[in-house]
Amino acid sequence: MNKVNGDMHWWLGLVDLLAHGVQHSAVKLQRVHLSVAEESFRILETVPVTRPGARVVRVWHHGISRLSYGSVAMAGAAVTRITDGYLRERDDRNVNKS
Repeated sequence: MNKVNGDMHWWLGLVDLLAHGVQHSAVKLQRVHLSVAEESFRILETVPVTRPGARVVRVWHHGISRLSYGSVAMAGAAVTRITDGYLRERDDRNVNKS
């Protein structure tokens, strides 16, 4: 493997690692975010005046949060699939040359 191919392989590996991190972090952050928000919504639901509004806001909040974190996780998964494809292709070429 020459210097240019080695550098490209290194960068692809780094991007793959970061994409995995983004994907898994988004899933974990979503879980924490919804858990913390759920505590606040439970408190709001104990107060009769805020109960109806809290229920509506909870549904919207959780839906938007799931959509947002899910989109980030999906983007990370897409980048991972792309870099995996390039890395496999490069590895296959190197194996076939030897």
